[in-house]
Amino acid sequence: MAAITIAFEVDSDRLGSYTDEHLAQLWHIGQANPAPFGDAAACNFAELVGREVIRRWLAQVSPALWTHQASHVAAKTEWRA
Repeated sequence: MAAITIAFEVDSDRLGSYTDEHLAQLWHIGQANPAPFGDAAACNFAELVGREVIRRWLAQVSPALWTHQASHVAAKTEWRA
């Protein structure tokens, strides 16, 4: 089989509208991009996709609400080993 070139055109302004499956594919495309290290367009695209992945993940994760409380300060200073 002869070598082929496959190009992808992505509207980065629409990342929020793509399905999770499509976004995952875009993540791989962004990382496999053959652009030189430090290429501004490649780096910006990869960062935008990564931020959308993180945004979606955080939307599904409950925050830790009670990890640090004012009452913990008193408890820490009273505790002795």
